[in-house]
Formats: sequence, C-alpha cells, structure tokens
Amino acid sequence: MQLSNRLTRWQWAGLASLFVFAFFTVLQYRGSTGSDTISISAIPSLDRASKFHLLVPASGYHFRLCRALASATALGYPVAVLNGWMKEGDLDASKTHLAKVRTVMHYLDSLPPSSDDDLVLMIDGYDIVFQIPPDILIERYFAITKAATAKLASRFGPDYVESLTADDRPQQTILFGPEKVCYPVDWNRVGCWAVPQDIDIPAGAFGPEDGQLHHNLPRWLNSGTIMGPAKDMRLLFAATLDRISGHYDPNYEFSDSDQMYMSDVWGVQEFGRSIARHRQYFHDDMDPNAVVPGGVDGKVVPILLPGQRTEHHIGIDYRSALFQTRAGSDFILEMLTYNETAEGNGTTTTTATATFATVTQNITESPNFMPFKIPLPANLASSITRTLQLVEKAVGTIPSVTELRLETNIVTQNVYGLFHSTGGKDYIDKLWSQLWFFPYVRPLFLARIPLLKAGRPIVVADGRTWFPAHNLPSNVSESQGINATGAWADIDGGWLGWQELCGTFEAEVFDGFTPPMDD
Repeated sequence: MQLSNRLTRWQWAGLASLFVFAFFTVLQYRGSTGSDTISISAIPSLDRASKFHLLVPASGYHFRLCRALASATALGYPVAVLNGWMKEGDLDASKTHLAKVRTVMHYLDSLPPSSDDDLVLMIDGYDIVFQIPPDILIERYFAITKAATAKLASRFGPDYVESLTADDRPQQTILFGPEKVCYPVDWNRVGCWAVPQDIDIPAGAFGPEDGQLHHNLPRWLNSGTIMGPAKDMRLLFAATLDRISGHYDPNYEFSDSDQMYMSDVWGVQEFGRSIARHRQYFHDDMDPNAVVPGGVDGKVVPILLPGQRTEHHIGIDYRSALFQTRAGSDFILEMLTYNETAEGNGTTTTTATATFATVTQNITESPNFMPFKIPLPANLASSITRTLQLVEKAVGTIPSVTELRLETNIVTQNVYGLFHSTGGKDYIDKLWSQLWFFPYVRPLFLARIPLLKAGRPIVVADGRTWFPAHNLPSNVSESQGINATGAWADIDGGWLGWQELCGTFEAEVFDGFTPPMDD
C-alpha cells in the first residue's frame, strides 16, 4: 500500500504544517547564529526543549564580577542570576562561603518540577571568566557525563545497575571542577581519602611524582564550578546543607568552607560505591578500611545507616574540558595558535580542515620527549567563527579562527571552557585582555542584545533544544547600547542593568586595565 493511501488529508495537512514550522525555525535559528549555513544537526527539536541556567553567587559590586558577566554576555550565555545579591546575615557571601549553598538552594527550590531536567551552571562570581561559547560547553558536558556513566555501568555490571532506582543508580550527571589538592587539607576527611584513584590520566602526566602541587594529578573536587540537571543539583545542595547541619564546628578554622562540605558529600558517595561493589560480590561483613584503602591512621570512616542515600551522581571534570582551575596549573597552560595543517608546513583559513598547534614543553620531564600536536576541535572552531561573524558588519574584517590564541591545557589537550583563578588573582587579571574575544567585547555586547532579548536557542544536544533560562527584560532597547545588558538579582531582587552593576568598572572591562597585584 502506498503512503498516500494510508494518510488522510488531515494527516497530510499536519505534516505540511510541521515542515513549515521547521522551515521557519531553521531560518530563525540561522539568524541567531550569524552563520551563512546551517547543518541538519543544528535544527531545533520540535518536541523537546529544556533551559540552561547560569547562576553566579555574588553579594556586591566588583570589577572581576563584571568581567565574568562580560565574558558570558559576549559569548552568548544566558543572562545570569546573581544569587545572594546584597543579602545579609547567613545569606551574605562576603561574610561566609556557606551563603553560596543557601542562596543557590533558594533558587533551585523556586523551580517547578517541569524544570527538573534543565541544566544549571553555577560559577563563583569573583574569579572566573569564560573562554568558549555555551553550545560547546553543553555538548562537552553530555559527552563527559555519558562516558563516565558508561564506565560506572561497566564497573558494577548492567544487571546490578538496572536493579536500582534512578536516584540510587551509580551514574554521573553533576560535574565539578578539579583540584590538585584536597582543600581544606585534612587527610582524615572522607572527601580527601575515599575518592577515586583511577581518573584516566596516568601518574606522572603533570610531572614527576614528587609531591609538589603542580605535579599532582587533579583528583579532588573544587566547588567553584558546578554543572548538572536542576533536580540532581537540588538534591546535592540539600545534602550539603544536611552535612553542614550535622558537622558545623564554629571553632574549626575552615568551618565556613562550602568546598569542605561538598567534597565530603562526594567522598561519602565514593565510599558508598566502594562498599556497594564489595557487597555485590562478597556478601560479607567487611572491614571498611580494607575495602576502601588509603588515607591516614585515624581517618574518619563514615557510618552508613540502612536506607541512607549516598549516591548523588557527582563527578569531576578531570580533564578540564569545561572547568580549568588555576592552583598548581599555571605551567601547563599555554596560549596556542592553531594554524598548522595536518602536514605541519602551512596554514589554512577554513574551519572544515583540521588545524593543529605544536607543543614543545616537556611537562613529564621525559629524557625521550618528542614535540606533539594538539588538534583544534571542529565544533569549537565553527562556534568561534559564528561568534565573530556577529560583529563582522560592525568591525570590518574579522580574524580566522586559525589566527586566534586559545589558552589550552597541554596535558589534557583541551581548550578549556572557563578559567577559575583559585588562589591568587594576578593570573586572571593578566588573562582577561589576552582572551580571543577581548578586542570585540563591546560590539559583541551590542550584537547579543536582540538575541538575548528574544531568547534564541543555544544548541541542540542530548535530543533537546536548549534555550536560555533567563533573557533580557522585554522593556530594554537596543538604543540603550551596552546598558541594555545586566543580570537578575536572585528570584526576588529584580533587574540590575549594566550601568548600575558595572558602570564604575568599564575601564577594567573594556580597556583591559590590570589592577595592582595586592588587590
């Protein structure tokens, strides 16, 4: 039987409407990217849509906060929500780092159940800048978490994994930034000793195993950058608040460290996974010290109660595809220009052709070291090109992606997504004016205004079209220029325009002013 005989005229009409809708959606999406061409993979899904939230815990004004917001705006991230803005008491992040946990929890609790599958990215407000656009960040997030979940399924076995509820199943949906030391340093803490030993980066990759911070593997959790689904993030932050409630000691030096409590929630998860895997095969009353080796004499071993939830789907972005932390990593970060062809003896201006950069630094201190090439991912090259095309009419000739300098982790070979300047802030102050988009920050602001106001889609990933959770207010106008941009204050504080937030710091943002080292 022919297809035409199986479909009624109403079904045909429905199909026609669907194709018309898809056609105009493609045109709209093309306009939002500034690209002259669009692939089928970029067509927004017609049946599944989710939102991408950008949360920035911040209590008050600072030029580094403005640089974080400027990099997000220029690259096309959702309009940010400032959690804890001008709050007082235990919600004031300038008084306690635990305010970050409480104010973000407040936001997550405000979301309806329909937002459970939304993606939430939380970043510290005063020492972070973005380097790559959000479409690539989202694509990398799904690639990393799916690979990690598959590895966990292999570790436990599919039958065991499928026997558990979705909440209790070992999987990875939340990504934290990596850290080269367990901070605050206390090797008795479960967040220091019970964590995974195998992170798929060989020992010595960052240099000789001599105990020096910069030679360490990034095995631990940093709480300044977190990304995951809204539901799982809500459960994680609730577990952290429970941990604070049960373990807060006002006399302890680091009692206000959100990282300590979050890393211990993760440590209990990893301890619980090790115990579960042991029981899966041995079915005995085991010695936890034998099951989960490591740590020091006197380490605190968690007591797991019957029915206690320990699985929170937490993982670490060990390879810094999304999050690059600074402490111990200065020497493995290089500004690379990806202008070599596969043959290594020429240049190309097309993003369709693979381009490379050569690394000559002998990080491993190997006597037989050979220079090696790092390829520029094609999707990143295309995304950066689309970003630059947004300002081509305003600035004239724009550079090829092969002319740009992109800061790269030369050990993991990733052009990282954002930089988190843990420790001293002098590095990030110097980095700001070296970022590839810095010469175009102001025109990118202007080009993004209509897109951020309309809430254009960011990317199609994981079978869904991702839209910004927050846009510019409907009453802002392009005639306001950069002052049409800004951020939202919590869930109840209203709109904060650029002039109010950052008007005082425009020299630091647009001119690249570097403050004194002791700022």
